Amino acid sequence: FPSNKVLNEAMAAFSAMQVAQRKLWLHLAFVRRGFAAVGQKFPEVEVDMGYPPLKVRMAERLSGKKTIVIGVPGAFTPTCSNQHVPGYLAQQAALKAKGIDEVLVCSVNDGAVMDAWAKDQKVQGSMITFLADTEGMMAKSLDLVLDSPQIRQRLGGPRLKRFAMLVEEGVITQMVVAEGDVPASATFADAMLEKC
Repeated sequence: FPSNKVLNEAMAAFSAMQVAQRKLWLHLAFVRRGFAAVGQKFPEVEVDMGYPPLKVRMAERLSGKKTIVIGVPGAFTPTCSNQHVPGYLAQQAALKAKGIDEVLVCSVNDGAVMDAWAKDQKVQGSMITFLADTEGMMAKSLDLVLDSPQIRQRLGGPRLKRFAMLVEEGVITQMVVAEGDVPASATFADAMLEKC
């Protein structure tokens, strides 16, 4: 049998290991939380625009502007195509009157899909720009990944939750995420106009 001294040393080492694991877990939980909070800077991530895709650095794109960033689960999906984007197109004059410089529509899709969807929605020449979060890095950094077996079955993989953010000078000043008892309409143009 091991001596008391050996047992005490083993217990102390085990206890220190538990403390280190707890600290690591707390650190990872904090890091995983991401940036999706009012008052924080929008994360420095790159997304794609158009096809062939041009890299867009979100921090630079949002700098010096008052922008609405919306996230949608997928291009060409019914709610996104029939209500979400058309609502922002219809409210451009009111958005501009509130000082909005641009509306960025983001989705976990590739640049070619987002480009085709932009053409379908007839956003060329408008204040709306479609951006592709091709690898889902923006969704992850905002901690707004939409994932479930149902989502994977319908859309093929993890997507971006439906949200709308008002971003001023690169800082999130208003944010709405459509989940739980918050309806999709809370992220639509009419609702965001009240927050501008």
